[in-house]
Amino acid sequence: MGSRAGAALLLVTCLLLGACLMPKGTPVYVDRRAGKHWSGNGRLLEVSEDKRLCRVALRTTALVVEKKWVSCRYVHAAQRPTGPTG
Repeated sequence: MGSRAGAALLLVTCLLLGACLMPKGTPVYVDRRAGKHWSGNGRLLEVSEDKRLCRVALRTTALVVEKKWVSCRYVHAAQRPTGPTG
């Protein structure tokens, strides 16, 4: 029971601090070549003037949202799920 209470407290704290909420941005997929400690699904927040670096928000394996600059070559448009009509 204590571990459930601890997990619930951690979740509430994380939500209150905003570290678990994805910011608004364009949905993108980031290659694992840019790092392996997060899921590939993220949000594009900003592109540098020379268009070489992209600032993305990604969820780490600890479920915390991390914002970082990565090479734009590893950032791809998110695939939209296709419905039953194609």
